[in-house]
Amino acid sequence: MVKGTGAKSMKHKKAKEIPLYAVILAGGKGERFWPQSRKDLPKQLLNIADTKTMVESTIERITPFVQRDHVMIVARRSIKQNLLDLKLRIPRSNYLLEPQGKNTAPALCLAAFTTAKKDPESIMIVLPADHFIMNKKAFLQCMRKAIATAEHDFLVTFGIVPTRPETGYGYIECGAQISEGVCVVKRFKEKPSQKKANEFIKRGRFLWNSGIFVWKTNRIIEAFHKFQPHLAKKMETYCATTNQAKRNRLLANVYEKVESISIDYAVMERASNVAMVRSSFGWDDVGAWNALERIQKTNEDGNMLVGDVVSIDLKDSIVVSDGGVVGVVGVRNLVIVHTEDATLVIPKERSQEVRDIVRKLHSKKRLAKFT
Repeated sequence: MVKGTGAKSMKHKKAKEIPLYAVILAGGKGERFWPQSRKDLPKQLLNIADTKTMVESTIERITPFVQRDHVMIVARRSIKQNLLDLKLRIPRSNYLLEPQGKNTAPALCLAAFTTAKKDPESIMIVLPADHFIMNKKAFLQCMRKAIATAEHDFLVTFGIVPTRPETGYGYIECGAQISEGVCVVKRFKEKPSQKKANEFIKRGRFLWNSGIFVWKTNRIIEAFHKFQPHLAKKMETYCATTNQAKRNRLLANVYEKVESISIDYAVMERASNVAMVRSSFGWDDVGAWNALERIQKTNEDGNMLVGDVVSIDLKDSIVVSDGGVVGVVGVRNLVIVHTEDATLVIPKERSQEVRDIVRKLHSKKRLAKFT
């Protein structure tokens, strides 16, 4: 829980400009975008939301604040070459490669100690690589508020004003106001039932948990030492080591033993200095195929057609052809995705269950070819 403290300090401006670094979290698997998304080509490396890959769009979104040599990407080692092939124009040393995915807390602990080594007096901006943001101007305005709040030692998160009673997102409850559009966080709430989501919308104090953060590097390191001391000590030792072979062994050991845990569970829900920026900039986490109709325009029949698609009497459906022609006749509310070696057909309302197909492919030992 967060106490309503610190508001007075917001009246005083910092004389010294604090260096800004951006950390792009690109470690997700993107299983719900199968069959386009694969183990070594997750959704953040695909151009699902627009003509650019999602990681490229994320970097371009933040470069008005952060110069490219201050942009770091945290990702699984297995997708390193695919990231490099994008020619993102950031230094190779800024690719922080994890031996395996262990959720966001270890990833951000690695990023924090790496950033502190570059500049301990910096501010970190944390952005997932798989989000879509429609209103870039509004996003930058919210980012300015977040940076100003972080300068006063808050750990800042972005709360998205809900547009529907969504059960697939976590929520954050607003507490006391710190400044215009910024409040302390009263509590975090897990993904709710439909009934509870409806209640959250009616109350108006609950915002979607976006997973976008801003904080002073030294403050998040303090929080890791306080709430995840074992992880912090191990990561501090790793970042202080200069021998590359030893570094590789140390990092592998850290990731082998560390708990898979989100930054919310590990730190944010336990800290007493968490603030939230109230945000309305057309945000979507692009979690599954049905998100496409929220971020792109559908035709007069409610369809979204991508690639070579021929349809007759098709309504309210998403059809994607990534090679060859797809013919569709007389269906409603479907997602159909065709690639060179696999085809998905699923009711639109069950789009979240695509990952169950991926898991079934694992169990049938078809992993190498189809995932």
